[in-house]
Amino acid sequence: MTKVKDLILYQVATDRNYKVGDKFIFGKALNGQGNRVFNSKFYQNDKPIHQLGFDYVNSKKIFKDKSLIIKVCKALAESDFVIRELALEEVRKQKFPNLPSRMQCMFLTDKKENVLSGVKEFYKKGFGTQFQAVAVKLNGNIFYAKSVFMPRAGKSYGEYLEMAEKYWSQDQNSTEPIKEILFEGEAEIVEILDEVKIKNNYEKLF
Repeated sequence: MTKVKDLILYQVATDRNYKVGDKFIFGKALNGQGNRVFNSKFYQNDKPIHQLGFDYVNSKKIFKDKSLIIKVCKALAESDFVIRELALEEVRKQKFPNLPSRMQCMFLTDKKENVLSGVKEFYKKGFGTQFQAVAVKLNGNIFYAKSVFMPRAGKSYGEYLEMAEKYWSQDQNSTEPIKEILFEGEAEIVEILDEVKIKNNYEKLF
């Protein structure tokens, strides 16, 4: 972990409505990622999505209902996301408690061009209707993910635990490109680089 002072990094924010001068403390409460882990639900008509899938198959219908298939795929993807994040947090708490929690940190990048292009693409993930590319001034602690990344790969919990140990123990002095940055401490919005608003955000596959 690296201590930083007045470091400028970048983020694509979803449904935050940030204003220049806004200040936040990260590392003491759940962030959007943490809320997603603890509050993800896939129900429809008070029935779990997997049960809808079983009912559909048992009705002897041919799979023509694409919306149901997409919902089941989204449920599987979200479950994989939750399993990965729980494994990362378990290993962090047990072996690397000084590092920023992915469930409480601010996720950032050092590439301004990435947020300027990403702000126009984030709606495709199916979350949110307002997207802002922002520059953020940081005072606190940083963790760099460089040589080891944690893709969602349909792994078992045990496999994700093994991957998580490699993720948290990776060399912070690596010269490889930065894949993601985790920050805890005080963050101040210093510039709104771009903003995109859409009227509706329909469900996407991922």
